[in-house]
Amino acid sequence: MKLLVCDDDISTIDVLQSNLDCVELGISKILRAYNGEMAKQIIDEEKPELIICDIGMPICNGLEVLKYVSDQGLNSEFTFLTCYEKFEYAQMAIEYGVTAYLTKPFDLDEVKNCLVKMIDNHKKKEDKEEVQSRKDSLMTSVFKQACDGMLGTNKEMVDTGLKINGMGFTADSIWRIVYTRADIVDAIKNGWNKELLLFTINRLHDEVLTNYVGSAHTVVNSDDRFIWSFCFVKDAPEGELLKQRCAALGDFCVNHMHLNPVTLISEPFCFYETTFVVARLYDQMRKAKFYPGEIFFEKEESGTVGQEDIALSENQVFWYLKNRDEEGYSDYIDSVLEKTYCTKGNLDQIRKEITNLFITYFRDNGMSINNIFTDQEINKLDERAGENRNALKEYALALFEMQQTKAKEAFDSEDIIARAKRYIDEHFRDDIDRNDVAAVIFVTPNYLSKLFKNNMNMNLREYINQLRIEESKRLLLSTDLSVSEIATQVGYCNISYFSTVFHKLMGVGPFEWRSAKEETK
Repeated sequence: MKLLVCDDDISTIDVLQSNLDCVELGISKILRAYNGEMAKQIIDEEKPELIICDIGMPICNGLEVLKYVSDQGLNSEFTFLTCYEKFEYAQMAIEYGVTAYLTKPFDLDEVKNCLVKMIDNHKKKEDKEEVQSRKDSLMTSVFKQACDGMLGTNKEMVDTGLKINGMGFTADSIWRIVYTRADIVDAIKNGWNKELLLFTINRLHDEVLTNYVGSAHTVVNSDDRFIWSFCFVKDAPEGELLKQRCAALGDFCVNHMHLNPVTLISEPFCFYETTFVVARLYDQMRKAKFYPGEIFFEKEESGTVGQEDIALSENQVFWYLKNRDEEGYSDYIDSVLEKTYCTKGNLDQIRKEITNLFITYFRDNGMSINNIFTDQEINKLDERAGENRNALKEYALALFEMQQTKAKEAFDSEDIIARAKRYIDEHFRDDIDRNDVAAVIFVTPNYLSKLFKNNMNMNLREYINQLRIEESKRLLLSTDLSVSEIATQVGYCNISYFSTVFHKLMGVGPFEWRSAKEETK
């Protein structure tokens, strides 16, 4: 554990540091601060488990340090060591749960006893957190199994599973599920990573929707583009109350995380019905997902009255991409846009759906999706795509052209490698190098070397040597030619170099290899 001692009286810190037996107490490091601002900086960097702090200090006093520790949500044990005996200071210390309020001049044994108590309190907190973490993980696992149908759908069977896992509720207990789904692209662009998003979404759902500090009631999943969550809310609170909580959750996601989730609230159900409820929610989300920021109840009809579903056909788009039909793709995008009310929300949703389809296509065809996110021109068009139909279509066509260009590059690369291999296979016995191969297939030697290495996981010379050694092995077994003659036939002018290459690939020289093979006949 780390101990931070904060006091503008340097001698106080020196006395404590000199007289405390850190090994006996289990303290790994004593940190020093001479004012509150310095203490805050050390707290941010070191996260000390134990803090002994004066109150009256320049720049920032000890009371502000205590409040800072509380605001940061740290579990540090805090003790005041001060000249002040004011009742209001002691009252504030009690309010914030400090371990002790010691006054100067201090008794060293009293400080040591206080530290022992602080350490004991912190260990108890850690043990409690570990127990809670195990309970949270177990409960989340049960909810996930229920979503996946692994607990079954029979009431008695589900009850048995709940009892085995030590859950404090039964199969016929009443619940609601809050299902949220959010596009994470904007969050990633603004510095969030997926792991942090998953952790934060999990905690937020539990705290805002169920008033539980932890991560027990929410099952979170993600793919390259979206995060979706099922939060189980017990005793099926009244719908409007739950909707208010969902709105608060959505506002936080928009303002602090650059996420704009769409939310579905299930009807009340018995826990053993979870599998069926989840299936219904998945089905309804197919439609609701086009309306980020909206909150729907399960039986509501998603969407704006009179608005046709915004639905891009994945199969249709993929067909145009595969067949390089830009005209057909352009007409298809026009037909979708004609059916769409020209609001920023609708256009932005189509933009996200188009992007998601191209991400899927790139990934499925072994192409890097970074091409989409790192291209400056694509990013500029992406930013303007929500302004009007023309800007959105320009973005959609730019993605199509990018995919076609990348696909052609990949095809050309494969074609170059195929031609290079064919030439080498036919001429490896000759004295050839990368310049000869590059000249035949009309590319530069450097480009050929880089392309060959990326595609074959070996350089061009290694590939030639591999073919030559395989041919030499055949000749060593099937002919009485000398090793020197065989070396010449497979393209090596120097028998010493041939023997070196052979040994490198086969583990023994050509003479030993031939002898060993003849002995096994």
